[in-house]
Amino acid sequence: MKKLFEKAKLEIKFRKAGDGHTLAESKEDRPSTSHEPSGPVSREPPAPSAQRAGQAALERFAQHEKAASKKPQSAKATWKNSAVSRPDGASSEPATAIDFKKLQAEARQELGKQQATTSSRLGSVTSNMQPPADKEDSSLLSVEGIFLCCPLCASPFLYKDRDVHLIECLENKYTEDPHSSAAQMIQTLNRDKERVKACVDILCRYIDNICKNPGDEKFRKIKQSNRIFQEKVLTIKGAVEFLVACGFESSTIPVEDKQEQFYVLSEDKSKDTETLDLYKGILISVEPLQMKLDRRATVYKPSSQAMKFELPEEFFSLSSEEVKREYQMKLEEREKNAQLRTKAMREADKKPTKTYRFTLIRVRFPDGIVLQGTFYSREKLKDLREFVSQSLKSDWLPFVLSEPTGQLTNEEATFSELGLVPAAVVNFAWDAAIMADIAAASGSVQQEDFLNEELMTRIQDMAT
Repeated sequence: MKKLFEKAKLEIKFRKAGDGHTLAESKEDRPSTSHEPSGPVSREPPAPSAQRAGQAALERFAQHEKAASKKPQSAKATWKNSAVSRPDGASSEPATAIDFKKLQAEARQELGKQQATTSSRLGSVTSNMQPPADKEDSSLLSVEGIFLCCPLCASPFLYKDRDVHLIECLENKYTEDPHSSAAQMIQTLNRDKERVKACVDILCRYIDNICKNPGDEKFRKIKQSNRIFQEKVLTIKGAVEFLVACGFESSTIPVEDKQEQFYVLSEDKSKDTETLDLYKGILISVEPLQMKLDRRATVYKPSSQAMKFELPEEFFSLSSEEVKREYQMKLEEREKNAQLRTKAMREADKKPTKTYRFTLIRVRFPDGIVLQGTFYSREKLKDLREFVSQSLKSDWLPFVLSEPTGQLTNEEATFSELGLVPAAVVNFAWDAAIMADIAAASGSVQQEDFLNEELMTRIQDMAT
């Protein structure tokens, strides 16, 4: 290995010595090996291609330096020694190892400046920004939301607050009439009707066993850890309240050297079988509370925005039962499409491609005034006619409703079947034949005011 290095050093020394010469040559005849320039040398400017190549090399070098300063590979990494071409044709000095500590310090300093600049910009922009608008600005919506009328307190409440409002009302009623209130909780607050039916059957069985065996202690006790009780009774809202209303009390009873929780009916109350039968009858006969849709009747001044609607999200949401029904309809439609059917049969089965729970109807009168109301999409045209009739000043006069495609005559058709979902505008007009008869009899017909005075006092501008 030592000989190999010596040989390499010798070869380098020979290269530095320059061109070879004979021993007979004098020193004056030898060519000069000095690298110092003997005088100024005139240079020709580089060709355009060379200039472009040099510029590209400079740009690459700048990119390498920028990348190295931003993200050095390691603290010990170095640039390889390489000569970089310059535009003047001279070669640069070989690059040396990079001081990465210095690069890191410069990178941190540059990053700090960038963050400070970004923060200042964001601060100035944020100070000039208005508070972000809500997803649904109530001032721009065509209707505030879906409202229901409570059958217990007769006050309107939002559809999305249905359960909260009903629980509050039923709890208030529970102190006065616990049995019917608890039964209404069971029927109203639980969506799954099959589970409700199973719970009612088990509660009736508890009462029947006590009435048939009033002296038997085991029928007066309901073990709270029992699997059937846990799954079919305890999970139903209002079931425990009904047991408490019937006289059951929660009690701890020792069973096989351990304590168990039971609902226990006292012996005296278990002997009053007539009262227990009465409670059972209430449980069976009570129907779910029916929430009536609040029409939210609104009157607007004439506006060019009558055909523009901004609906809240409740108009487009579906319940689980409606989703199942729509899925079943899709399956039936697929089966029908697989069969050979005539064009008339296909036309008769045409239905809206999308299901909506609610629809917003605007009735435009000849003077431009608009009457607005909210309806279930399953309601019928006759319900709209009743709503309009109750709003008229002359409710005894016959009228017709029409849309751009023609007059609406089928009063048994739903809004979905008529295509008036999720929102639509229909036109109001008095029945022309009747009005002609009235004009012939009285000589004139007053048609200036259409809506009653109570509604006209609440007339407002339509949101744009």
